[in-house]
Order: sequence, then C-alpha cells, then structure tokens
Amino acid sequence: MRPRAGSKALIREINEALVLDVVRAHRPVARARIATETGLSPATVTGITSRLLGAGLLTETDAVRSTGGRPARLLDLGTDAVLAAGVRLSDTDAYVVLVDLRGDVVASHQEPLTSTRPQDVGESVARAVAIAAASRTSSTLIGVGVAVSGVVDQQSGIVRHSGSMGWENVPLQRQLTALLETPVVLDSYVNSVASGLLLFDGGLAGRNLMIFSVGASLGASVVVEGRIHRGFSGTAGGFAHSRVGTDAGRPCHCGAKDCLETWASHWGIQRELERRGVKPGSLVGCDDDVIASAADSLGTAVANAAKMFGPERVVVAFTPEMNVPALTAGTEEVFRRQYAHGTTPPPALEIAATGPSSHASGAAYTVLARLFTADTADTSDADATGARGTVTAG
Repeated sequence: MRPRAGSKALIREINEALVLDVVRAHRPVARARIATETGLSPATVTGITSRLLGAGLLTETDAVRSTGGRPARLLDLGTDAVLAAGVRLSDTDAYVVLVDLRGDVVASHQEPLTSTRPQDVGESVARAVAIAAASRTSSTLIGVGVAVSGVVDQQSGIVRHSGSMGWENVPLQRQLTALLETPVVLDSYVNSVASGLLLFDGGLAGRNLMIFSVGASLGASVVVEGRIHRGFSGTAGGFAHSRVGTDAGRPCHCGAKDCLETWASHWGIQRELERRGVKPGSLVGCDDDVIASAADSLGTAVANAAKMFGPERVVVAFTPEMNVPALTAGTEEVFRRQYAHGTTPPPALEIAATGPSSHASGAAYTVLARLFTADTADTSDADATGARGTVTAG
C-alpha cells in the first residue's frame, strides 16, 4: 500500500478519525482525555475538534468541573450534520433506514421489489433511499450500505452467490453507485450484524469473535482482534455451503448436495417440508424431526467452526421466522455437547434475535465506520474514502 497523494491531507484525515473514534468510544468526553487516548498534543486536539464542531460532526455538551480552573466542555457526536443509509435486501423488498452519527435510526422506509432482476432491484433501492432521505434534507447523506443474503465480496462490490435472490456474480455496487450517485458499500447480512456489534458495543474492541446468521440463508462472520476477517478472496465465512456428513441427497441452490444450507436455513427447512408433503409456513409446531435435524446440524457446524478459530465469544443470531424455541434451544444444547469432552472450555455463547432492522442498521454502520477509521490504501480511495471526503471539515 502507498499513501494517498498529499500527505498533509492524509495526516489530517487520520487524526480526525482518531478523534472521532475516541469520542464514539467514550462519549461524552473531555478534550484532555482525547489527547491522552490519541497521543495528540492538546493544541492539535483543539484545532481538530474546532474543525469537527464547525462541520457538525461533534457537538459540545454540559460542562463538568475538574479539580481546578474553569469547567471543561465535553464533546459528543453530532446528530444532524451527516446520515448514513442502510438497505436490507430480500427477495420481496428493500428495507431502508437512515442512521445518525451516534447510530440511532432517524427514518425508515420499506419498498416492495417488482422483481429480483438486478436492474429492477437497483431502481427500487434508489427509490427507497430517496423516500427515506426526503424528510432529512438538512443532513448530508455520506453513503449507502447494502446488506444481501449470500456470499458477498465487499472489496469488488460483487454478490458472488445469493440463493434467495437467485444471483451469481452480480456487480451490484457498481450498479447502485451509478443510480444513487453516492458511495455504496456492499456486505452480507451476517457481516452487517457484526459491523453493528463492533461499532456500538464498546466491550468488543480488539476481541476475537464468531457471529452466525440463521435465516433465509446461513452466514458466518469471523472477527479477528476487532476487525472482520474477509479472507484472500474477500468471501471468508462461507458457512452455508460446507457439507453436512449425511448422504441424504438434498439438492442445494449452489448446485451441490447436502450443504448445511439444505438442513438448517429457512430455505432448506421449507424445501424439506415440501418434500414431505407439508405446505410452507411457520416453523412453530412443524415436523419435530426436521427441526431436530436442523438443530443438530447447525449446533455441530457452529461448534466445529469455533473449535478451529478459538474465539472468546460466539453469537448465533436467528431471524424472526427462525426464532423458534425448539430450534434455538436445540442448537445451543448441541453446541455445548460438542465441548463436553474437549480439552478447552467452550467460548461464551449468545443466542440472539435479528431481523430486517438490524441488518439494515448494520449496513449503515459499515458506512459510518469509515468516519472513525482512516483508510490509507490508495487502491480503494474512490470507494472507501469517498463518503468521508464529503464531510471532512476545512
């Protein structure tokens, strides 16, 4: 990697990101603490915070009295200057949220899709973002994050595979950027959930985690020392299409058979119920054997993945249609049983609920995160830092 042209501008961008990140982590916070946390001089902190206050990225809160001298004014993140949009795509609709710099949702809109053709989806997304943003015209939209179920290469902006959308190698980021005329960041459902946890759960900085998403499809996010690991090809976390050790001949939408997707995703369970002559519908009260098999496959696969990585925490997030007690409790029981005779204790396990709002918010957080971390890679200038360039003070 080589620095961007204009080293002074790069240094200023890095320093502003450092300051904003300290405020995010400790808000509200005094300038003196920002100087201590960043290693910047008090004079430099004063100059940076003045610019960020002028741009509306920071705001001053009530003063607090120290042991001597005049009271210090605390700094917090601004709420009105900038917004990020997050879009959760499904095969039926585009669910959009707008979030402010503190991560709070300030507007939302749900737009039905006319079809899953990429061009039609792009037009629906553009329309949905425009409607959501119409009520917040005084704020600057710094970018749009889009969450898609499937295998997503974020760096290239390509959806490599999405069974729910019926897509293969769709260059969605490029299409959406042209339609929206604003920076677009693409990611999977599960990485969007991970982005939200990392940005606004203060206890996860520098941690090693695994997050699993259980819904229409399955996904995994590997977090190494507080950063999402994307792998050599940008598609790390290919959890859904690992093969279950059973020769049941269940066909998967990827073309293989007996993928974990066919056993433990909503799509796979519904296909198996159809094969058994059961009409698709709620999983509550459905065939116990199907749910038990899903829990066994899922709990075992999660445990096997965790044993290879050795995280300190595992989160298994179920979407509403999959948040069935028999499945969630069964998955947890199987997971813990896999560690019964191990030589190391199991990681902390959290069973969580997730859904369209958390996916969309997480997608927006991938955009916000770039304000708190300066990207020094020249090759990703246009996409990764374009959003930041629209709001950097001075």
